[in-house]
Amino acid sequence: MAVVVGSYSFLFVSTFVAALTYITYQLLSSYLHKWFAMKPVPGPEGTYLFLGDALMFKPKAGEFFRQIVEFTQEFRDLPLFKIWVGPVPFVALFHAETVEKILSNPVHLDKSFAYKFLHPWLGTGLLTSTGQKWRQRRKILTPTFHFSILTDFLLVMNEQAEILVEKLEKKAGKGSFNCFSDVTLCALDIICETAMGKKIHAQSDSESEYVKSVYRMSDIVSLRQRRPWFWPDFIYYYFGQGKEHDSTLKVLHSFTQKVIQERSESMSYGETGSDTNQGQKKRQAFLDMLLKTTDEDGNRLSHQDIQEEVDTFMFEGHDTTAAAMN
Repeated sequence: MAVVVGSYSFLFVSTFVAALTYITYQLLSSYLHKWFAMKPVPGPEGTYLFLGDALMFKPKAGEFFRQIVEFTQEFRDLPLFKIWVGPVPFVALFHAETVEKILSNPVHLDKSFAYKFLHPWLGTGLLTSTGQKWRQRRKILTPTFHFSILTDFLLVMNEQAEILVEKLEKKAGKGSFNCFSDVTLCALDIICETAMGKKIHAQSDSESEYVKSVYRMSDIVSLRQRRPWFWPDFIYYYFGQGKEHDSTLKVLHSFTQKVIQERSESMSYGETGSDTNQGQKKRQAFLDMLLKTTDEDGNRLSHQDIQEEVDTFMFEGHDTTAAAMN
């Protein structure tokens, strides 16, 4: 009996080792193939196997962005350059003619590996989805951005812009200052009211838990993206920011879940739109339209589907707009 058990144990261990060896070989072969295939593409010096250029990346998001801008200056006479983030190569395109090749091609819809770290926060909404799901969501969401609907949001934009101007006037004439935070809070107020029909008063209360959590989550995700040693979950939760990531995520999701639930209940009682001045029609927020939207089969979107898109537009809608305005 002992001999039979020993034989099974030996067979199991042998099979496990063989499978592990095969997987390792395949991964290593794939990595080395990429390494040599990418070798002709210019990039910064000091790239290490497996770690890539990660050791030279600045820890803060703003500093890292400026670092990438410096690389575009260094390689400005070339069509592109590469950086390795751990075992994953990224090609940076910064000339209009090279960017056009990608943006004008409907084939390139798959998102890069780095988007994986946004999934806990944004799910697989319009920003992070791909393939058939992306096409379906795009088709569903496009009508919600009709010009007639966007016109209704102009009042919100003007109200928040006036608050921004008042804040900037207090700083004007007293020397140079960084307006990035002021503009970003304004964009956050606008997207929150237009997307969810909810005022969060970010410009007057930048210390609110939700506002701080939006900023913190952005920093946490972007830092993990450029530190490949924290990509494995078990390492991230034992030695990285895994616990802070989850606690911050809980604040963000609890807020949007509560708003979705409240709006859904209001609509069931026949109430729609955001509160406006008396005598004016009620504006419909992005969330209101999602709650009414049906897919190709005539089915309503689930609350999970809606949350994916609301969280996506809350993040994507204020972050990119704020960067452009700044």
